[in-house]
Amino acid sequence: MATTSDNQTELNNKALLNLEVGPADRILLYLAMGAMKMGGHRYGAFLDAATTAAKFAIYTTYLEQGGNIRKTGFLYHVEPKRVKAIIQEVQEALNKGLSLKTLSSQEPYYLIGLPHLWQELHPWTPGNPRIHTQGLMASERQQIEASLPDDLPPARLLDLFEFMDLIKVLHVKSQEHLSPDQRMPLSDALTEHIKFRLLYSDTVLQIDSPLLTMPLFALARTAHSPKGPRERAFTMIEDVARFFSLMQAWVAKEPYVMRALEVFDVDPAKKDEALAELDKLLQDWADKYHQDDGDPMVLQLAAGNREFEV
Repeated sequence: MATTSDNQTELNNKALLNLEVGPADRILLYLAMGAMKMGGHRYGAFLDAATTAAKFAIYTTYLEQGGNIRKTGFLYHVEPKRVKAIIQEVQEALNKGLSLKTLSSQEPYYLIGLPHLWQELHPWTPGNPRIHTQGLMASERQQIEASLPDDLPPARLLDLFEFMDLIKVLHVKSQEHLSPDQRMPLSDALTEHIKFRLLYSDTVLQIDSPLLTMPLFALARTAHSPKGPRERAFTMIEDVARFFSLMQAWVAKEPYVMRALEVFDVDPAKKDEALAELDKLLQDWADKYHQDDGDPMVLQLAAGNREFEV
């Protein structure tokens, strides 16, 4: 039976085939889907990071061209004055240790930082009520608390206003490492995005009850760590970054870098057997040549169904 993940992959591949785009465009499309759909990064954050990547490409080309601004501009069809501004921006960031607008392969700060901040600002100790909402009788409060999961962290429940205030504090802390011109206000759209991501990731639970005029929110984890598909998504992002680095070394004809690609057809009944055999071959090969004091190397490989002709 096909899983939801399988269906999503099939839909993604069909959409890409319908676009009739080239390999470079597929890289960008997969990158956007990985960062935004799987990594949870905002649309604006992804665009900012893409702009930073383009600026850094210009900066590295400028260095390769011996500091020739005009030639760098010719290569990328950019006005020399704009190239100069980009060079100055990147150099200033590097010299002063400032942060350029980039994406992290980890979850956004508000997912990682919320459990600690919640427990610090709104702690709860056994024997005391978790709910401080006004207007509830003791029996009503106890009824709601009895419906909560047993393994909640030691933090009290927050009403909607307290939860929004906590998001504001998180937003401020998430931008402390940025220069003032890079910081952004907390808009209603961004607030709703953060709220949704916290609920969607099961970091926070929303408690609805006919006894309440507005929902309550409970901290569900003492620390946020992605699991299942999300954990695999972050592993994928790290693997892709490493693969790009290896392929750049291959393009530059650096020694001891090898590119491998095999295209073949397999009997569907033998797919599991073939992959298991490949896994064993790779382990045996690595064990054979491993030496404790040797040069560090990495073998990175993915095998699967062929969606595009190569």
